[in-house]
Amino acid sequence: MLRLNYEKKDAGFSFAVAVGMMVTASLVLTLIFGANADGWRFWLMQAIYTVAIGSSAFIYSAIAKVNPIAASGLNVKPRLAHMGWGFLAISCLIFAMMPINGMLMDAIEAVGLNRPAVYLPDDLVGLIVVAAVLPAFCEEMIFRGTIARSLASMDNKLAALALCGGLFAIFHANPAQTVHQFVLGAFLALLVLRSGSLWTGIAAHLFNNALVVALNYTALGTDSFWDVTANTGVVLGLMFAGIAGFALSLWGYVKTTESVWNASQRQTAWDNNSVIAMCVSAGVCAVLWVSNLLV
Repeated sequence: MLRLNYEKKDAGFSFAVAVGMMVTASLVLTLIFGANADGWRFWLMQAIYTVAIGSSAFIYSAIAKVNPIAASGLNVKPRLAHMGWGFLAISCLIFAMMPINGMLMDAIEAVGLNRPAVYLPDDLVGLIVVAAVLPAFCEEMIFRGTIARSLASMDNKLAALALCGGLFAIFHANPAQTVHQFVLGAFLALLVLRSGSLWTGIAAHLFNNALVVALNYTALGTDSFWDVTANTGVVLGLMFAGIAGFALSLWGYVKTTESVWNASQRQTAWDNNSVIAMCVSAGVCAVLWVSNLLV
């Protein structure tokens, strides 16, 4: 009989499966397409990679004998109020994080390391489908539908959210966006666990990705605009306005919406092997994160 809920032990094991799938997919796709694939090969490579990451949720659920639809919250309809607050908070978060990302990259470059960057070809269809739509479902399935739901019974909810954000950020091994991914990962976990529906996280994640893609076609998507040295007043003004807007949105969300997240409803225990699996897998991601600074 299939379990209908994930337990704490599932967090470490499912994260390990996701990291294993990530490493395997990266190696196999590099062998097939090459390290410098471009054009349609680049987008096909990225699409397969993203789907492979999402499939790790279903692979793990089959191994652990869990119903992935019920356990992830895919069978629960999204709540419009939760989605609305999520969209507002994420809009503010993007404006808060873009200058912060730029300053962090400047600091990394200042100490003699390569400036981190995110390379995506200027192809609108590819950006929408591969960079916005696919990650919204595939990444939510494993990180919020599996890992966050596994950590839902932690006594300390803030610690659970921080762990969700940390695993999401380190998994991407992208120094250019680590802080943004940490905050976004934790916030998406909050949306999913409070609303009870994975669709809330999927919608918010899609909104985040789509807004970033849209901004890339405006002056707000250029590094020169967010250069704090050249545009100090404007950049810092937008950053602090974004931080304040995100904080107020978060406060409004918690105060005006009903939460179904009650950790005491299903207390489960940690598993030592699961913790070890999580730590080893996070270590692998950390090595990749560092290597991306050195390449």
